[in-house]
Amino acid sequence: MNAVASSIAEALEADDPYRSFAEIKRVLEQHLRQINPQIRTRRTGYYNHTHMPDLVMRWPHDDDLSDRYVYLRSTTDADELEFDIRRLARQDRPIVLALGALRPSFDARALDSLAIDHHTLVLDLAAFAELTAGESADAALRRLIANTVIEGGQGLLDERSVSRLARAMTTGAQAARRGEREGTEDALAFASDTLSPPIARRLTAFLGTLWRASGAPVAALERAPRYPQQLDELSLDYLLEGQEIPDGNFWSRIANEITLTDLLRHGRITATDNLQHLMRAALSTWNARVCGVAPSSVAARRDAAPLHWTTGEGVLSFDAPGFVVTLAQKVEHLTSSAPRAAYELPALDEVGNRLPLLGLSLKAITLVNGGGKVAYEGEVGALHGDRLRRLSESLGPGTLVKTLEAALPPSGLPVRYNFSTRTASVKPPRGSVPLLELVNTSIRLFTDLSQAEEERLVEVIPSGGRTLHAGIDHDMQGTEPPAD
Repeated sequence: MNAVASSIAEALEADDPYRSFAEIKRVLEQHLRQINPQIRTRRTGYYNHTHMPDLVMRWPHDDDLSDRYVYLRSTTDADELEFDIRRLARQDRPIVLALGALRPSFDARALDSLAIDHHTLVLDLAAFAELTAGESADAALRRLIANTVIEGGQGLLDERSVSRLARAMTTGAQAARRGEREGTEDALAFASDTLSPPIARRLTAFLGTLWRASGAPVAALERAPRYPQQLDELSLDYLLEGQEIPDGNFWSRIANEITLTDLLRHGRITATDNLQHLMRAALSTWNARVCGVAPSSVAARRDAAPLHWTTGEGVLSFDAPGFVVTLAQKVEHLTSSAPRAAYELPALDEVGNRLPLLGLSLKAITLVNGGGKVAYEGEVGALHGDRLRRLSESLGPGTLVKTLEAALPPSGLPVRYNFSTRTASVKPPRGSVPLLELVNTSIRLFTDLSQAEEERLVEVIPSGGRTLHAGIDHDMQGTEPPAD
């Protein structure tokens, strides 16, 4: 008996039935949130009621998914459970949880068929315990399976059938990753038989994505979705937090299936190996809108902690010695994730020297000198070189750059670089530019990279030829194009 079953069994021994069921509901809520922190649960004041649920589950991040009602039952008699199922509303997608072990003598097929017909999931205590706390070498995949069953499972699941489901899905995910048809087809069949159609389609999309990312031909998979569907959050969670997949070609195909926007919708992810693999592939594939560069307390030395990507609070961050790069959908998301100070402005000469190295063509620039401010707009690319030096001399010493707008190659879309906040944003706001170009130009305009620091940076983020120091290799080692 695992911790879930033990806690519920202990609560059942309480003399006061109201207190007993209140404790059981608390235990259930706790373990449901461990499966998926975004699940919202509401306890009702009822217990063992024929029509009124004990818990109401809601998925606020998924508008297409209706509430699901949970009914706790002290009985494990199949006839009594059938009686209850017939009286529950199909549209509430009920979960009937029998607080004990179902009797082995009952007709499982009849109860299973009735539950499927009424869009109801029937679990006994051992099945729920196995679903929420069963042992698995891949915890992220186990959470995905458990959440999928809680969201859309139907029919009868006892402990043995939950174990079979977990094995089938684990084997299926591994088979899909390797492009092995038999195991993948078995998992797709299990999903179709066990889940309601909307949730089955979601899991099919997940397995289909793994299959395509393996490089196997889509036509070879009979049950694959005809059209690619978007990965849901828990599926992406499995990919990024599950066991490491070092295959660069796999991640190149995944990067073509999702976007930066999809990743920003995800919750916090630590610097997992798979996130690093994904970003290595996505740098040259994805577009971005907003980038911020802030100082970091990490020592700027070659033996410092590895440069890595993390996500959280709607932003994607790259931690490097001396600074942190943050990507978001809006500038406001940068300021909400971490307070940003007003930074010291750079000298006009300093910025002017960097612009040609980065291939940027000026559209507009705002300069500050003492208490005054001068703005130039229009095509001012001719300010490079001697013209820029003469402008600096005419404005006098101490001329600083507050903002500039430049056309970012190769798209030519204008990007506004704000040196007082160290943020770069695409104009118009809904536009986007290649992620790699936005990150590279932002880092090199907003920070003072030494040659050693820049050499280390390009090991993770290829410069594309935009470096501040001569003699640095522009290509990232180990990067391979995806296989056909």
